[in-house]
Amino acid sequence: MPLTLATDLTEDTGFRILLERHGRAIEFASGRTIYGTGDKDSTMMLITKGRVEISRTSIDGRRSILTHLGAGDMVGELAALDGMPRSADVVAATRVQGLVLTRAQIAALLRDNPEAALGVIETLCRRLRETSAMYTAHVLADGQARLARLLLHLAEKWGEPMPDGRRRLSEKFSQSDLGDLVGLTRESVNRQIREWEQAGIVMRQGRGLVICDLAALLCVAGAAE
Repeated sequence: MPLTLATDLTEDTGFRILLERHGRAIEFASGRTIYGTGDKDSTMMLITKGRVEISRTSIDGRRSILTHLGAGDMVGELAALDGMPRSADVVAATRVQGLVLTRAQIAALLRDNPEAALGVIETLCRRLRETSAMYTAHVLADGQARLARLLLHLAEKWGEPMPDGRRRLSEKFSQSDLGDLVGLTRESVNRQIREWEQAGIVMRQGRGLVICDLAALLCVAGAAE
């Protein structure tokens, strides 16, 4: 699976109550920067609609996409919790709606609700373990397996079941996006998807993708038993 920055903080009742009572509704047009690397803004946002892209840019100007997040995911939580500058760029990949919380609101909740604080600690520890495991798999797997794992992840997160058992990705990802997420060139992604199309594993539908044979993709990803 690809490296992800998503958290499950909203599973905690205290955070959910805070969102309902104090979250400020906000909206971003597609292409708009929500958070920029180095920004000292310390809010965090629960995405309620749309999709965001998280990326980092190297010193030589090369941009690497880390992940895409969607409705139900929290973004910006690290800076909101530790008060440090932003470590990545967050851009609206589509029109995005969300609820924003300030660092002061979060601090007040954690002071007044120890159970909420423990819930946050447990969530972040679980996320760190998952990220470590995903990073190891990402480094050790070859390009074909990395791309297969990415498509499985996208199918789980944005897949819409079809009557015949296939899954259609509700979000559109360019081949450049897919390549950036797994460290492959656009040409390599195009070539691999074309091979999987010929094998009946995936099918291109306009700018979207349909997963036709989940078991075969699992085998390629090395996830089958």
